[in-house]
Amino acid sequence: MKNNLMMMSMFLITCSSSFAQKNELKELEKLVKRNNTTETSALLSTVEKMLPQATDDQKAAYYFFRTKNFINLANSGVDFNENRSKAIESINHLIKFENDTKSKKYTTEVTELKNTLLAELVDDAIDTNRNKDYKKSSRLFEQAYNLSNLDTVYLYHAANDAVNAKDYDFAESKFKDLIKLKYDGKSQTYVATSQATGKVESFGFDRKARDLAVKNGSHTQPETIFNKSAKTSIYNNLTHILLNKENYSEAENYALTAYDLDKDNVNNLLNVLFLYYNTNRLDRYEEYAKKGVERFPQNEVLLYNLAVINMKNNQNEQATDYLNKILLLNKNNFDALKALGNLELQKDADITNKINALPNTTTSSKKRNDLMQEKRLVYTTTLDYYKKAQAVNPKDESLNELITQIQDFLKNN
Repeated sequence: MKNNLMMMSMFLITCSSSFAQKNELKELEKLVKRNNTTETSALLSTVEKMLPQATDDQKAAYYFFRTKNFINLANSGVDFNENRSKAIESINHLIKFENDTKSKKYTTEVTELKNTLLAELVDDAIDTNRNKDYKKSSRLFEQAYNLSNLDTVYLYHAANDAVNAKDYDFAESKFKDLIKLKYDGKSQTYVATSQATGKVESFGFDRKARDLAVKNGSHTQPETIFNKSAKTSIYNNLTHILLNKENYSEAENYALTAYDLDKDNVNNLLNVLFLYYNTNRLDRYEEYAKKGVERFPQNEVLLYNLAVINMKNNQNEQATDYLNKILLLNKNNFDALKALGNLELQKDADITNKINALPNTTTSSKKRNDLMQEKRLVYTTTLDYYKKAQAVNPKDESLNELITQIQDFLKNN
């Protein structure tokens, strides 16, 4: 008899808890509809404590109302980004919960919430990107990806916009995520024009959703955007970030991968050359430099970089050859003209040392005159390059100052 009384007591407690949850869930529904976020938040905290005894349908209801409340809070301007992020987590949690429990009670409603929020996020991200607020747009694209992680293109946009914002740590993490996901980017994106706003809206990779929106009349002018592979861009950007951090050991794999993916992209080659030069592996540098000249014999940027490397190694003859090749392609290349002037001017130091070493005697007079003639010839040749460079860029102050000093010397000697 005592055991029966205990079982009856437990039954009454369980039923009481169940009835309480039903009443509170009904109250939650009313509060959410009235957008009463303060009372909804308080009641959600109370219901959360009862979840261990709740049925799957009751748990789903709690997750649904919690999601709606986060959205209401965000739309009310309360901790906008934080509450929108929480809404995204809650949407994903509810969808997974209903999939796991084979329940579909809120699937339709939460899917509608998800699609609406996703469209808002993508539209905001695109508008923010157009306004060049790249840091904000990168976070919006990240939120869009978190909400719809099958649409990996949003993660790609988040990474690229972070690069534009010079937010390199964030960009690095997103590019690495893309590589782990084996993102290629070669895909089709489905878009259509909203009748309500007149703006082109993306449906990501969901052609059925786009076609349904057009059929229902909410959208018109359906289009398909074909996206090329983004692999090379991902590896190239990640290489740049790591090279700027002087993280050469990690950068090497990404640099070589980018180069192998697209050998016709000169930037991939320049990254490899920069890497090997800065790690003093000149044998590898020369190997790729030769390949580069064969593949890009008329690329001024590559030829100039090769000239600079040779100048740093005091291989002035080879540097001069590269610079002259540039001038054959473009006689008005400012950097090449100025660099040739600099190389010519370097000869002056040796001549000056020889003059200073001569004894102050009558027999040394002829030698001194010959050396002064050499000095004048160096200055005249240098001035010729500098004047041509000045004609291309008259605002280079250091160049203008050198020209003035050389002219003064030639005038007085």
